[in-house]
Amino acid sequence: MNNRKTKGLLRAVAKAVVFTGALATLFNCAVQDKTDSKTQSKSSGTVLKLTHLKEGFKQTLYYQNNDQANAYKDTHASNTKTTALTKTPMPTASYKDTHAIDLQINEHKGISLTNSQGKTHFIKGSYVVAHAEVASSANKQWVSLVVFNNNTQQIEAYRISVDTMAVQQQLSEPAKGSEAICAAMGAQGHPHIINVDATGTLNQYELHHDRFLSLRSFSIGPGIKSCSVDLVSQSIYLADEFAGVWKVNANIESELEKTLIFHETDTPVEGVSVLPSTTLNSNSSLVGWVSPDKSGLWLQNQCHAEFVTLMRDEDGTAESIEPEFIHLATFENKEGPGITVVVDDDASGRVYSAALSADSAAVYFNDGCLAKKGGVAQSDKDIHIQHKVVKVLPSAQTQPVQNFGDAADDPAIWANSQSPSESRIIGTDKKGALVTYDLSGQQFQSLPIGRVNNVDVGYNVAVANVNTASAEEFTDIAVASNRTHNSLSVLEIDSSGKLRHLGEIKTTLSDIYGMCLFVNKGIAHVFANDTSGRFERYELSINQGKAVEGKLSQTFSLPSQPEGCVVDTHTNTAYLGEEAAGIWVLDISSTDNTPTFISAITPPVEADIEGLALFTVDNKKYLIASSQGNNSYAIYHIHEESPKTLTLMGLVEIAADRTKQIDGVSETDGLEATNADLGGAFTEGLWVVQDGRNVMPSQNQNFKLVAGSALKDAIRELVEPQD
Repeated sequence: MNNRKTKGLLRAVAKAVVFTGALATLFNCAVQDKTDSKTQSKSSGTVLKLTHLKEGFKQTLYYQNNDQANAYKDTHASNTKTTALTKTPMPTASYKDTHAIDLQINEHKGISLTNSQGKTHFIKGSYVVAHAEVASSANKQWVSLVVFNNNTQQIEAYRISVDTMAVQQQLSEPAKGSEAICAAMGAQGHPHIINVDATGTLNQYELHHDRFLSLRSFSIGPGIKSCSVDLVSQSIYLADEFAGVWKVNANIESELEKTLIFHETDTPVEGVSVLPSTTLNSNSSLVGWVSPDKSGLWLQNQCHAEFVTLMRDEDGTAESIEPEFIHLATFENKEGPGITVVVDDDASGRVYSAALSADSAAVYFNDGCLAKKGGVAQSDKDIHIQHKVVKVLPSAQTQPVQNFGDAADDPAIWANSQSPSESRIIGTDKKGALVTYDLSGQQFQSLPIGRVNNVDVGYNVAVANVNTASAEEFTDIAVASNRTHNSLSVLEIDSSGKLRHLGEIKTTLSDIYGMCLFVNKGIAHVFANDTSGRFERYELSINQGKAVEGKLSQTFSLPSQPEGCVVDTHTNTAYLGEEAAGIWVLDISSTDNTPTFISAITPPVEADIEGLALFTVDNKKYLIASSQGNNSYAIYHIHEESPKTLTLMGLVEIAADRTKQIDGVSETDGLEATNADLGGAFTEGLWVVQDGRNVMPSQNQNFKLVAGSALKDAIRELVEPQD
């Protein structure tokens, strides 16, 4: 072991260099230091006497060979550093045929597994165990083991027979080292793995269909010593020797942010462990962490926090320890459920265990202050019941846009009437280009015409002799709001779907933003808005030389920033989105009309409302609006007799299709939908949305494609009478 004084000196130097600078700029996130009295750690005065584990860290996994194989009570803790997950059976009649597997871990020699029948298996090498658990599916059971191989610098996953201890499957994934690794079993039975590598990157994986599926990667910075993951609350806990304990959302579609839940000056945290709420039969998980500079551990849930002193007494004299890892687990005995703690001592190299007293453990098994929040929880539940949430899967996705950051924004769909399968998706890369894709998502064309923000398509626009009955030539066009020039970029679409830039129409807007268009009697009318809320309506004309002009015909304003809009020419109604407020309507039959506010943003819809689109299901028309705040889409029924009346039917979410390796969708800006038959998977139409966080793996933003048939089924489910 390293000398403590040397390590302390190195930490002091590292803190001065790293903490004040690099920590604050790791990535743009909201860091919250939890100092509320409910969660502020105080010494409880409790002293736990430690027991030396002479055989080192050893765990027992349980399995059955009867029909009760799935009857385990999940009592494991997500692991930290060298620990593994444990399942302990409840002492009931269901467990008469319960068998045990002993898991012995030696980081330098290897991993030994022995079952109740005396069958053994030894994995030789130098390993850090991230996860060990008996998994079951279709009456089959196996040991799921995830480790980091120090010799090969790879993450390895094993599937081991519980009966023979033979390795049934071994998978590996190259890694750039491992500073911290942890894992937990997901709801679908797939291990979810977190690895913080030597570059300071946090990598999330899932084992799916016999392969490592890269979910998300992002910079987390230096100093991470261990991790623990709770998939029930979707939380990753990170022990940072420079800062303390961080909490990061494990949902790969969530915003990248971390919360500092613990910091104490001159207290380097190196080990962390979590017990999920389901393990505790509680509404709150339990997190524990340790520092080699304190002979004790911190315990915290949403209602209670404390520091518990740890002392070893092997020679009749109480002595302190220097813990660097911690493992929390639960157990059952005749007195009820309990909590055990396993820690190491860096000074002696030994491993110790202790159990919380029954009274101390009871604090974490009951709901405490959370029980008082039943009214709030019930209110949220009522909202959820009142408005359904239906999930759909994407059929395809486009290639990522070229530019980094928040770049992709708004899509449009050009339906090829001559060859539907050759239709095109037109998307904005708002940092410099208008990009087109085929229906498989492959890039077809990229035009670097400027910082285009929103785009829309118009069909059968008259060329030359405009505004007269003698016009004989018509063309399809795409129009995009261009923030480089505060203009409207006009492009012609030929029969193959290829775009040609015709020119720019200047606007008087101060900062052009969103737009939409409609075509009436061969004339394209464009609504453009800016960030102040101002709208301008232009009538476009195209002469025989394909030069474009625009005539300002109407102006009006909304109270705050708008963006998305869509026009229903059958009812002469434009729907306008005010991002933080709701939806407006405008009668487009006269340029003298003014907009009317019709639908405020209220739960379950969350701001911003940006993208808007129309879609028809069973001869009924619906307005789709992006509910950006909760990564979903609000579905409004448009009343046939009154297009200004909207009824919220519920929400649709686009979930990940792991089989196709297409992630779900989050933080959508723009969207578009069509009922046109585009052939193939899109005979009943197509829905295209911008994906603000393109993961699985982490890449630049892109657009996701959802089959119209899937969208129709989702809306039908929303429309079905509530039980």
